[in-house]
Amino acid sequence: MRLAHRLLISHALMTAALLGAAAFSGVAIVRMTSLLTEVREEQLGGVIKEEAVHQAAWAVEVAARQGLFACEHSPHEVPAAAATLGQRLTHLDALLKRHGAATQPLLLRAAEGFKMYAAHILQGDTCERLQNAALRNQRLHLAEQLTDAWINTTLALHSAIRQREMRAHDIGSSAIAVGLLLGALAVVAAWAVARWVAQGVTRPLGQLSALAHRVGDGNFAPLPAVSGPSEIRALWADLDRMRGRLSELDQLKDAFVASASHDLRTPLARLRTAIGLLADGTAGPLTAQQQRVVALAQVACEREIRLVTALLDLTRVQAGKAVRRDEGCRLDDVIARAVEEVSELAEERGTKLVLQAEGTTPPASLDAALVERSLVSLMTNGVRVSAPGQTVYVTRTLLPRGPDGQPGTWARIEVRDEGPGVPEDVRPRVFEPFFTRAVGAAAADGLGLGLPLAQRMMRALGGDVLVLENANPGARFVLVFPLGLGAPLPAATETTSKRYEA
Repeated sequence: MRLAHRLLISHALMTAALLGAAAFSGVAIVRMTSLLTEVREEQLGGVIKEEAVHQAAWAVEVAARQGLFACEHSPHEVPAAAATLGQRLTHLDALLKRHGAATQPLLLRAAEGFKMYAAHILQGDTCERLQNAALRNQRLHLAEQLTDAWINTTLALHSAIRQREMRAHDIGSSAIAVGLLLGALAVVAAWAVARWVAQGVTRPLGQLSALAHRVGDGNFAPLPAVSGPSEIRALWADLDRMRGRLSELDQLKDAFVASASHDLRTPLARLRTAIGLLADGTAGPLTAQQQRVVALAQVACEREIRLVTALLDLTRVQAGKAVRRDEGCRLDDVIARAVEEVSELAEERGTKLVLQAEGTTPPASLDAALVERSLVSLMTNGVRVSAPGQTVYVTRTLLPRGPDGQPGTWARIEVRDEGPGVPEDVRPRVFEPFFTRAVGAAAADGLGLGLPLAQRMMRALGGDVLVLENANPGARFVLVFPLGLGAPLPAATETTSKRYEA
């Protein structure tokens, strides 16, 4: 299945879940809106009509009080008060004819009572009847009925609204419950579909990434097939074709390096012998100028021999040939030979070599040639990037276990220079063969084989070469490798090993 089809299925499921939740929410909103409409049309409409009747009846009550006040304090205002009472009686009578059938009984009785009371007041002496004690008590009783009737109306409205609220609450609760259920189902479906899509894509991508790293590390073995969408399989096919081509190029390169190194070794050995005979005076005495020329030729010849030897060692390590271990070999002797080999280059560049070691090394089982070549590569690299007057420090310590807790006696040799250090952008590539980016004014002038050769040699011995954080100033490289079968680790080196672990 193509990746587009997987994504289409996942998006369709999510869209369906969202549409279902939206539809149910819409239905709930419509039902709640209908409840509000019922309250407005059925309850509030009746209350508005009863409110008009109540206000008209209460207006009669107020007009009667005003007439009573006029009778007691302003007799000249009595006719106007009687006219007002008559107008309000007429208005009340009209409202009762219009809304009487829709008015609640208690309010209707109170309004009818006020109607008869006002009509009775206006039929005789207004002040006499207003001041009549029995009629005043009747008016007060009607006012109390009118108040009770409005309270009942308010309570009925409140009860109706409360019932609608409960129904709306039930609808909302149902909508929330269904929404949560749909949401939970959507989340579960999203998780299941996302996991299905992710596993169908990320798993083969992870396999392709691991295979690409394997190819990038120089392992050109055939790639196992990868399942997944057609795009992933097409990418795997492209990667496998690239792997095949790189394998061919790598074989051609290794064959060329091995052939060229082997073919150069014999003539270089003869050239060394010939130059040595010239320098010894075997072919006749030399002038001072001729001796200087022969010395320059010796230096150049030795440099080329070291290069060819490094290429041959690299070929041997890459070919996976067995490590040649020397039983009873002492590491300090190997280090001394390496320092002696690099000392000439250090003197030529005005750089000092300082060896620091604690205690003595026990007899070990080592491939002395590989260890010496690795150490020479690191020291040579340090000398080449150092300016005149600077120092390259070689520090040897012994450890009771390896850097990852591996048991046994391990050696740690740190090479620290005072040069420009290793830039951050160069660190990931310092162990790549033929990588020769300059790191300062005194850049390395080799082919970029020293560090990768040292690392591969140490890994062949079960150890490694690591680049540490820059010193201040300078770069720091360390060789860590097991010493194999030998004497137990001396107690005097315990302090050194703890410093390394920290």
